[in-house]
Amino acid sequence: MNQEGIVVVKEEKKSLFGRLFRLVMFGIAVYGTVAAVAKAMLRLANRLEEDNERSEKKRYLNFMNGRNIRFAGEKVSKVEINAVAGGVELDLTEAELAPEMTVFVRAFMSGVVVKVPPLVRVEVKTTDVMSGFVNLTPNYERKDLPVICLTAQSIMSGIRVEMKTDEK
Repeated sequence: MNQEGIVVVKEEKKSLFGRLFRLVMFGIAVYGTVAAVAKAMLRLANRLEEDNERSEKKRYLNFMNGRNIRFAGEKVSKVEINAVAGGVELDLTEAELAPEMTVFVRAFMSGVVVKVPPLVRVEVKTTDVMSGFVNLTPNYERKDLPVICLTAQSIMSGIRVEMKTDEK
């Protein structure tokens, strides 16, 4: 038999060191990318919050960390929360609320808790994708109460609105 045209290819084994090296290099690249994005997001968050001190409209950006936002005796008419892969607790229980206040929440892979004071009506509009939303506040019929208009957009997140009670 003539075996012309048949080429024997010997399979080369990849070394364990080569695989580990590539895995480590990939990890370093991912870490560097996440660190650069986190640094850019922190700069953006700081710029947003610089304007908060002299305004009734507050804007916050939370990226990959936890955050408690509390307004004690501060006048607030609008709050905007943007949360990416983190957790935010917004406490409005001691704030001076406008008669009609707006809270806008955008959440991606995050958890957001909004605490409101007693005797406040909460009107909710949500757009959820693979998310959970729960409003634990009473539905008051009285029209003379302050109103918090909450608009929430969330992807793979959980948003909870609750009324703060005196726990002692």
